[in-house]
Order: sequence, then C-alpha cells, then structure tokens
Amino acid sequence: MPRHAHHHATITMEIRMHDPHSFIDLAKASVAALERGPTPEDVAEAPLANLWAVLVMDEDDLPVLWGQVSGHPLLGDRQILTSVLVGLNRDAGWARTISRWYRLGRPFPREMIAPASRVHDPKRRAGYLPLWSSGYLAVVDDALLEAKMARLLVLLKNLEAHMVSGAAARRLQ
Repeated sequence: MPRHAHHHATITMEIRMHDPHSFIDLAKASVAALERGPTPEDVAEAPLANLWAVLVMDEDDLPVLWGQVSGHPLLGDRQILTSVLVGLNRDAGWARTISRWYRLGRPFPREMIAPASRVHDPKRRAGYLPLWSSGYLAVVDDALLEAKMARLLVLLKNLEAHMVSGAAARRLQ
C-alpha cells in the first residue's frame, strides 16, 4: 500500500472543511443514513469490499476501511482507503463511511495482518496490529472500533457547533 495513501481520509476532510456547509450536509446525511440503517437497495447497489480491514494511522486516528473494492462509482475496481468509517455490521455484511455504504465480502485474514508481529514489536498496541510495514494499524478489537465510531458519531451530530468553534477541524484532521 503506498505510504501517501494514508492521507486520503484526512485530505477528504480538509477539502470538505473548506466548504463547511456541504460538509455539514454530508455529515448529517451520513448520520441519518446510519441511524435508519441500510435498505436492501442500499446494500445491493453498494460497492463490494473484499479482503477488507479497518485501519488507522495511530491510536488517535479516525478509522477507514481498506480493501479491494469493486463497483465503486468514482474509483471503479481497485484497492482503496475509504473516507472515515462511521458504522460497521459484520453480521449483516455492510459498512457505512461518511460518503457511502459498502457491502462487506471476505475480510482480510487476521493471521496475515502482522505475521512478523511479536510481543516486543514497538508498534504492537492493545486492540491493534501493524499492517506489515505500511505505517497503518489494523483495528482488531471490535469493542475498540465501536467506541471510536461512537465518539465520531457524537462529533458528527454536533458538527455545526464544533465547526463554529473550530474544534471539528482539529479533531477530523
């Protein structure tokens, strides 16, 4: 995975932060979609993510979905990092990013995430595993991921107030 790709979610946020009203609209639409849940049509029409994993740059970073995607309306069929991940339901087979739904295919095998990871690995953290030498950490603790997404949803629900104070711009970068 290219090292520069890690900035995708941050760059997307920074670009949208220049147009706060459209970003607020996107955030509201994302939260509303997540709260109602995907319709069967949403899932059927969503891009398919295979060999996917949830990644962060470090423990404080926002989660993104990484994987081989097919049927993406803008990116086509290729390996991608999504915009910020706000919801994930493994059992129902879907994920929601700030911009769209994804169908979840096969996850990336956990035993392949960090075959060289050892107890003494300086990147080893509770709930995370390094993704080879990419600079990314895979979030492998479901409770940790749920807590990250819950905090993000609180921020997105109160985005207008945060945008006024400038706090959202700092937190989303």
